[in-house]
Amino acid sequence: MSRLNWRRALLGGVLAAVLWGVLYAPVHPLVEVHTTLGRPVLPITPFRGAALLLRVLVVLTGFVQGIATVCLYAAIRPRFGAGPSTAAIAALSVWFLTSWMHLVWAVFTAVPLADALVPLVANLPLVVLAGLAGAWLYRE
Repeated sequence: MSRLNWRRALLGGVLAAVLWGVLYAPVHPLVEVHTTLGRPVLPITPFRGAALLLRVLVVLTGFVQGIATVCLYAAIRPRFGAGPSTAAIAALSVWFLTSWMHLVWAVFTAVPLADALVPLVANLPLVVLAGLAGAWLYRE
């Protein structure tokens, strides 16, 4: 069994995060629901008026998710085989876990479920595309 290539996993994860950010930027205004204070109901992207720390944390979260996707891809490759279907499984897994956390957060903060689901569902194909790109860079 080979070891995980951390350098490639980090590189692929950064690519996935940047690509997701680029893809989600034009989608964000179309699907993100805001409160009466102008804040998004889900903390997927930084918003106007947010403190610097919050903006940094939201951006770093994207990088953590991208790196986690490529690391998961590398970990499941021996069982599922290298390729796009395995990359999609890894991306879907990370999307599901992060979306679940967003939905729990929405329920605890009394956000209507429909308002929370729209950005998460719109985000799904973007996450898969970003995961495919990140996994494409990964080599053992």
